[in-house]
Amino acid sequence: MQSYRQGQKVWGDAGMDAMWSASTIKVIGSGIDDPDFADKLSRLIGDHDVETTSTSMSESGKSTSVSMRQERILPADAIRALPKGTALAFATGMRAAMLDLRPWYLEPGAEELSAASDRASKAITHRALAKYTPHQDDYGTAA
Repeated sequence: MQSYRQGQKVWGDAGMDAMWSASTIKVIGSGIDDPDFADKLSRLIGDHDVETTSTSMSESGKSTSVSMRQERILPADAIRALPKGTALAFATGMRAAMLDLRPWYLEPGAEELSAASDRASKAITHRALAKYTPHQDDYGTAA
């Protein structure tokens, strides 16, 4: 799918939510332009503690205090601005990870991978056509 909303359109809200929650590995690439989905991803990534220091002056002198506050690790606007070639990975039982994607077609063995992909695509097409094309008998008539 190109977007979460595309899945909602096909399977409905409940169906897409069920598929999302059942997926043990999710990879989300750049180009997220849905603020609700970006916020959902941001919440999944989580928060971290940020130390805040404040200083005040009084007649008795200078006072410094340190406090902790929660802040999103990756806010929704940062998710929406992910550069091309970057993805977020979510795997069950692990923290989210930011990935730098490598173009497979520039890697060693790319020709073999491309040829295997072509063979697999042709086989899938052949099986799909065979399933929906009437079989012919030895005389060329539909069976």
